[in-house]
Amino acid sequence: MSLGICFVLTAVLTSVARTSAESNINPNYRWAWGENIGWLNWRHEVPDPNGIDAGVYIGDTFLAGFIWAENVGWINVGDGSPADGFHYANVDSTDFGVNLFPDTGRLVGYAWGENIGWINFEAGAFADPPNIPRLENGCRLRGYVWGENVGWINLDDGEAFVAELIDGDLDYDGDVDLSDLAQLLANYGTPSGATYEDGDLDGDGDVDLSDLAALLAHYGETCP
Repeated sequence: MSLGICFVLTAVLTSVARTSAESNINPNYRWAWGENIGWLNWRHEVPDPNGIDAGVYIGDTFLAGFIWAENVGWINVGDGSPADGFHYANVDSTDFGVNLFPDTGRLVGYAWGENIGWINFEAGAFADPPNIPRLENGCRLRGYVWGENVGWINLDDGEAFVAELIDGDLDYDGDVDLSDLAQLLANYGTPSGATYEDGDLDGDGDVDLSDLAALLAHYGETCP
């Protein structure tokens, strides 16, 4: 699969539509590393090109949003609107991005950085040793991706890595356990202005029975 070298990208990249979903990357586990470009932040506080403070969203079959790298700027992993509703076609610049195949966890496709060009999520198969980019255990990114102008980007560091946030993980430690339940119960009944960290899992501004039920539904889940 190839995108070709001569795409005219300016119009596409300045008019990219952002997915309506906010980032679901764990704030404590949001870093990838490029030997030649430094840290890549998958859940940032800097407004992205569309003015949203979010980062990357991992959907069921595709990724969306922007990675921030201090040394190279924005990297776009997809606009959240693949033409067929499931996967980006990656045959031209009008429908590109990173796809997820949930049965295997494989990540396939392309991201784009205006200052560094294409990032290939399939080139990890050519790493030494082979380390194919993937979402492991449904929550943690693994493997390497390749940028022709920047080299390998490591998604697989043992300490600094990228992981999806588990619903109910209020303290962002990678699991839903007693500490999260205690945190929610301590704020139970907060009538307005509650945050996710308080236990407002449904985003309605309060902490109530629906939030408790949502946490208990995920109780015991972990992201290794």
